Amino acid sequence: MSATPATRRSLLVLAGAAALTAACGPSGAEDVALTNHLGQSVRWGALKGVPRAVFFGFTHCPVICPVTVYELTDAMDKIGPNELFIDFVTIDPERDTPERLREYFSGFGSRVRAYTGTPEAIAQLARAYDVTYRRQELEAGDYTMDHTATVFLLDARGRVADVVAYGSPPEVVQQRLSALVAGGS
Repeated sequence: MSATPATRRSLLVLAGAAALTAACGPSGAEDVALTNHLGQSVRWGALKGVPRAVFFGFTHCPVICPVTVYELTDAMDKIGPNELFIDFVTIDPERDTPERLREYFSGFGSRVRAYTGTPEAIAQLARAYDVTYRRQELEAGDYTMDHTATVFLLDARGRVADVVAYGSPPEVVQQRLSALVAGGS
């Protein structure tokens, strides 16, 4: 018997939330080499210093990924000026090139940063956050990606301070982002 999409999504959210309870900081992620949407090489550990909302997704996602990024940016706008960033990490490096990421995120503003890398680098970073993802073949040679839909809220030291589950009400998203910003380090 196959799980429904809603059941799979719920299980993926729970798996992502397990990362917070397992440890306050991802291990094995510091030296992961990525490429940002501007084509620049970046080490994951070098992104510390400001609070971040980290989300793993892909640009061909029909609903979950664009809705999540929109909800996060909307909450950030309501909070007002701060040093919070949204870091989107693709789980589909085959299609999500730096050029594709730059084009996709161009309308979200400078506080949204997107990253791609080798399949091995993405897998290493995803494992550090206990994120699961899997390619699902579709008709006519196309594919989609099933993935954990949890947003990880990292403090300025790069530790997971909280998580936001997909489908959380806007006021919950805003409250958790506000708490992250207020928590500072």
